[in-house]
Amino acid sequence: MLKKIALKRGSLAIIIFIILAITSALCYKESIGASFNKDYNTTLNQIIERKELRVGMLRSLTTLYIDYRNPNQAGGFEYELLKRFADSLELKLKITFASNLTELIEKSKQGKIDLIAAELKGYALDVDNFNTSAPFHQTTLQLVYRKGSIKPYSFDDIKGNLTIAKNSLQSYVLANIQPDFPQLSWNESEVLNQEELLKLVEDQDIDYTIASNRTTAIMQRIYPALTVAFDVVNNQPKTWYLPKSQDNSLLNQVNQFINKSLSDGTIKKLEYHYFNYMNKFDFVDTRAFLRAIEKSLPKYQAFFEQYAQVNDLDWKLLASMAYQESHWNPKAISSTGVRGIMMLTKSTAESLGVTNRLDAQQSINGGSTYLKSIINRMPKSIPKEERVWFALAAYNMGMGHLWDARTLASQLNKNPESWQDVRQILPLLSEEEYYSDLRYGFARGYQAVHFVDSIQKYYMSLVGYLIEKEYRQKYINEKANQVTSQ
Repeated sequence: MLKKIALKRGSLAIIIFIILAITSALCYKESIGASFNKDYNTTLNQIIERKELRVGMLRSLTTLYIDYRNPNQAGGFEYELLKRFADSLELKLKITFASNLTELIEKSKQGKIDLIAAELKGYALDVDNFNTSAPFHQTTLQLVYRKGSIKPYSFDDIKGNLTIAKNSLQSYVLANIQPDFPQLSWNESEVLNQEELLKLVEDQDIDYTIASNRTTAIMQRIYPALTVAFDVVNNQPKTWYLPKSQDNSLLNQVNQFINKSLSDGTIKKLEYHYFNYMNKFDFVDTRAFLRAIEKSLPKYQAFFEQYAQVNDLDWKLLASMAYQESHWNPKAISSTGVRGIMMLTKSTAESLGVTNRLDAQQSINGGSTYLKSIINRMPKSIPKEERVWFALAAYNMGMGHLWDARTLASQLNKNPESWQDVRQILPLLSEEEYYSDLRYGFARGYQAVHFVDSIQKYYMSLVGYLIEKEYRQKYINEKANQVTSQ
């Protein structure tokens, strides 16, 4: 009897132990599952599951000019940096454009965008609700006035209408410096951005505005009368903004990407590509180019468009190249014997089937075909987006000298696949200590550098001019429709 009781108690104990073990295991599994789901359901993982990074940007010429590599698509320094970040996570980049910060912040609150690529410092109501990324670029704010007016050298000299965009970085800066200039006053526009305000300065509707050096440089290529009076703030760091309501998973990933892009030279190369042409501004040359766009370009634009399409080129880049060569003069002749709107040599023209170098259509056809053939000869090791710069240099100085420059770049521990590095090497081809050991010898490499830099400059002026022309025509049409409907 006692033995049976003991067996029953032992069986009961085993059963209880098994039940406890199962319960414990289930609880542990639930705990682990909850922990796993908590870690898995981060902001970053949600974005990765969605396969799309949603970014808010302000609609402006500075960030939206047409890029020669992607005709009729958005381009620009910050856009490309965002694209590379999205690519690093194998995500599609979706840009939501807005006309003002209020709209961007509202979309962020609604969860429609993951980060804001615009400056929020001047938006005092909401800026504290955002985390800032690591800085990836620096800008300078400048006071701008119109050429021909009296130049102010400081805020003490301001006599007239100074207008800036409301809630902008400019308003934040002016509020901070006003104690040093108690007489300083300004207006803040709720509807106009810094580019539109620069147009008002050009039109003499206002006397001054404050804009970033990059925006000013772009707008000067369209409105050359815009002139910088003085720098207001130097080396202003540029960052992206992420809602504090998010966890830090996306912020950490962004910062990791920015730090890597700074250390490996990615950002430096993008800055060179998009901003190098801005380093020098020539008022007389820019004004002459804009006049030529209006008077000369219409005669040949159809040819540029036709043969650029045949050779898979951007017609605006081809037109800019032709302007650098001949100022769109089909009868141009140089002392070295090159002729026509694309300044072809006799031997090159013959190889391309061009029978009359002074015929604009034949010259543009031949020049575009020749440029495309050079691009096709560029090594695949050169990044696709940089091959055109190498090709333009070769168009100017010959392929052999370009190969010499790449060889010399390797010898001097530079990257022969980087236009930025080779550009620095090209001027050395005119120095005996370098060219004497190269296969093709002496070359005026500095001329090739100037050639490419000038084409970049003219290209951006042409792009900006065409965008502005389209914008203004649209504005005129809208006004006309309003009058008609009244």
